[in-house]
Amino acid sequence: MHTIKRRASINCKLGDAFEYVADWKNFANYIPMFVKIEPTSLVHYGPGTSLDMTMMLGTKVVMTTTLDVVDFLKNRHIVMKSHRGIRTKTKWEFKDIGGKILTTLDFEYELPPGLTLREGELNMLAKDLEDSWAKSLEMLKWILESMPPSADDDY
Repeated sequence: MHTIKRRASINCKLGDAFEYVADWKNFANYIPMFVKIEPTSLVHYGPGTSLDMTMMLGTKVVMTTTLDVVDFLKNRHIVMKSHRGIRTKTKWEFKDIGGKILTTLDFEYELPPGLTLREGELNMLAKDLEDSWAKSLEMLKWILESMPPSADDDY
């Protein structure tokens, strides 16, 4: 599997960062490669959540996958793993580092064996994914730092 790892130090409350990422309805705001997201489970938050997602990879590869929230520890981490479509595992971790939140994204993926792309196209697709996740984390940082803090004082 290919791995992409990104980190950002975000000036916001821990609970605000975690809750924003935990809410799948926010994905399209900071992950532009997800062009369509629909819940397929009765649960829409935390463990048991399942989402059908359509992704635009590069400029011409459209893929669908189903993601399940497989590990969820409030204000610590969220792990989503696919069980259909492109094989992925996405882990978000959140850690308070003295008034800022260190947000870590680990994204692992494996393209389906039936995907017929030339070596150059595969390399371009890998670079596009790397760039997309870097931009997504930058966008998430911008969104969270632009939002007013929640009234809840719990961290």
